[in-house]
Amino acid sequence: MKRSSIFTALLILILPILARGLWFYRGLPQRGEIATPDFESFAAPEAPLNKTAAKANTASEATGGIVLLDTIHLNQFNPNEIDALTSAIQERGGRMESYIDSTQLEYQLKYASAFITVSPSVPFSTNEQQTLKKFADRGGRILAFTDATRNFIYYDSTSGNPLAYGDSESANSLLSAFDITVNNDYLYNTEKNEGNFRNVLFDEFSKSELTFGLKEVALYGTHSVESLSGMILLRGMESTLSSGTDAHDFSQGGAALSADGNVAAFGDFTFLTSPYNSYTDNATLIANLADFILAGSRNTSLQSFPFVFKEKSVQVFLTSEVTKTTELVTALSGLQTSLRAMGIEIEFTDIRPRSGDAIVIGSFAPMDEIEPYAKKFDVTLGDGDFITTAEYGDVGRYGTGILLFDASDKGNTLVLLADTPEDINSLISVISNGSLSACLTGESVAVCSVGVGGDYSSESTDGEATDEATPEATPTPSG
Repeated sequence: MKRSSIFTALLILILPILARGLWFYRGLPQRGEIATPDFESFAAPEAPLNKTAAKANTASEATGGIVLLDTIHLNQFNPNEIDALTSAIQERGGRMESYIDSTQLEYQLKYASAFITVSPSVPFSTNEQQTLKKFADRGGRILAFTDATRNFIYYDSTSGNPLAYGDSESANSLLSAFDITVNNDYLYNTEKNEGNFRNVLFDEFSKSELTFGLKEVALYGTHSVESLSGMILLRGMESTLSSGTDAHDFSQGGAALSADGNVAAFGDFTFLTSPYNSYTDNATLIANLADFILAGSRNTSLQSFPFVFKEKSVQVFLTSEVTKTTELVTALSGLQTSLRAMGIEIEFTDIRPRSGDAIVIGSFAPMDEIEPYAKKFDVTLGDGDFITTAEYGDVGRYGTGILLFDASDKGNTLVLLADTPEDINSLISVISNGSLSACLTGESVAVCSVGVGGDYSSESTDGEATDEATPEATPTPSG
């Protein structure tokens, strides 16, 4: 009885469940295929490559020159990031050399064609500013790149919070002398850009060798650059705004050129890196930058010594009153060794050179061979105790050497003059040492200490020795 009751109760419980299951059963479920995008057919949008511009600028006239690359101011870049510019310089016969020691800057700039700094984090010292200003004034080229995406992180000494320090202030320590300012901001354009609002397109250019052949340039995270006396090279469209003001300023742009045309500053250097160097007309801009860097007509003067010659050989001419003594041969051999170290050979000639690089060695005696140089630089020679120069007035002839430097299209001539054979030998040794630290140096005339000066106070103004009476000794009482 009990078992039948239990069985009946189970049937009453299970039958409704079975009936419901059979009623709603639709068979075994089958999972259909889920449609997915064709990822293989997708491609990220890319800026158009300007292959024509890239090919057009691969063959360039070799101009040569050494470019000094700043690596001493905690520069925020890797050398491979500027490979496109480096290659363009090398294609033109130029060569990059690193600036790693501030004490060598003045010496390196004597032979360099240009100076480049990329995203500096440390300001330029007063001495560096003055040295680079003189370099640009002589015709040297300076190129400064900054980038709004590069920041040097340091920690506040009080709070310990990390702070980002950009490169604009450090760059301005150099550029302020040329009336160029890099602003601590970035340019953006939300209406028309190269894939990102901070990738700004420029299609308005000032007329310059740097903008020749440009129709459109893309800069990536660029500071705005301005110059009151200079020229804005890349000017953005009206929808290009500054993050500092959220407004368009017609006086600002992506790059500027100084009034003298020797210094250029860019708010971005990402356009130098691959693949951005091939977008829009960036390849043409890089080619123009290489031409700009190597095309400076730097004036050669005694300030550039010992790099005052242009050719690989120098003619040496001894005037008729200079005799090749053993001491002079020794001095000349030292000069030969010094010039060979710079890749220059000397050739002796018996005729005063009319063209080509030359060194003329003579004395203070007025001669037809020396007179043209003395007259050109307003130097009066003679038999008196003094030599008269326009720069330094009267200088004593004894123990003094004078350098005259004549730079022309036909060649550069360095004239060495002194009073005695000994002084001439000493002056040659000064030149051989490669430094004019013992000289008062101007652009074309230098006065050097090479020996022992005379006692001018013992002689009268007309060259006659004074004849003063010598007082007699007065006997003392002791006899």
